Amino acid sequence: MAWKQTSHPSVQQQRDKWVVRVDGIDTVSGARKPRQLGTYRSRRSARAAASAYAASGESGAERNTVGAVVDRWVAGKVDVSNKSRLQYEWAVGHIKAGLGGVRLDRLDRDDVGRWLEGLANGGKLSQRSIQIMRMVLRAALDDAVDVGELRRNPAARVGMPRNVAKTSRELDRTAWTEDELRKFLTAIADHRWAGPLRLTVLYGLRRSELLGLSWSAVDLRKGTVRIEQALIEVHGRPEWSDGKNARSRRTIPIDKSVAAALRAHRRFQAEERLVAGPDWQDHDLVVATRTGRPVSPGNFDQTLDRLVSRAGVTRLTSHGLRHTAATHMVRHASDLGEIRAAADILGHSPDMLMRTYAHVMPESIRTVTDKIEQRSRGL
Repeated sequence: MAWKQTSHPSVQQQRDKWVVRVDGIDTVSGARKPRQLGTYRSRRSARAAASAYAASGESGAERNTVGAVVDRWVAGKVDVSNKSRLQYEWAVGHIKAGLGGVRLDRLDRDDVGRWLEGLANGGKLSQRSIQIMRMVLRAALDDAVDVGELRRNPAARVGMPRNVAKTSRELDRTAWTEDELRKFLTAIADHRWAGPLRLTVLYGLRRSELLGLSWSAVDLRKGTVRIEQALIEVHGRPEWSDGKNARSRRTIPIDKSVAAALRAHRRFQAEERLVAGPDWQDHDLVVATRTGRPVSPGNFDQTLDRLVSRAGVTRLTSHGLRHTAATHMVRHASDLGEIRAAADILGHSPDMLMRTYAHVMPESIRTVTDKIEQRSRGL
């Protein structure tokens, strides 16, 4: 067990004696472990011993602890979305439970390594969750270095545990075949969201991007869709965001069939507006309720699940629609230029697209090989 003290010593009476204790923490398990420093016959001698221990520098003030530093770091993150802030605060809670009471000048690389190993072996947290906690701790300690509270960051060179007891949840990596995609589009042809769903399954919009898409960002004459905002859910309430990053904010050129589907959708929505009358709330949204209100991510997923079942195809989530679009873009790309264009449409970096969809690259390589063979016949 790696133990660190987390407070000043205290004096407590125990029967006819006085005991000096100091709070501490097991940096591996995160469990609080107080230690008894001594037993004295009088309160005066116990207080003297506690004062001497404190004067020796063995315990630190709360402002010099890891917990205080990570709290300060997350409070200073004013340039992030509320969803990101919630994720950081969640990570800070775990950091404080494991290392929060440790004094900055007593934290070392081994403490951080043992703490991460404890998280990995606990079976409750996935590798991705541990990565987020490690990132937040590193960033907070970097901030402490910048302001002169630390000479160096003890977490800077601590790697991730090799083995994590909890297996990571498999992402939705299933993509529809061309036949399944055709069946789905046929099954939704008469649905009130047929146009938007066609857009997302062919061009790979994120669920949040589709739900946040406004008509002012759709130019059907030019055949373009601007992705400039997203609708996410925080604590069960919808919230607007300006996208995950700068690459996510993009303009997508759409084909004539999708433009026609969106044009039909706009006419249908205009009819819904007339039926709703004074109950209509104009949020200028492409995907809206029958009274114009934003659609919650949960309700969208439920509707999608019903439509997928109706189509009789492999069950996919909203992320699966995006994955289907990306898979077919990469599969049918004839050169690196088209892969770069696909990355721009999806809001991905090209290298991430190549890594994520490497499993469909062999088909593209086969296409290149076939073209080489065709050329070689004339040489």
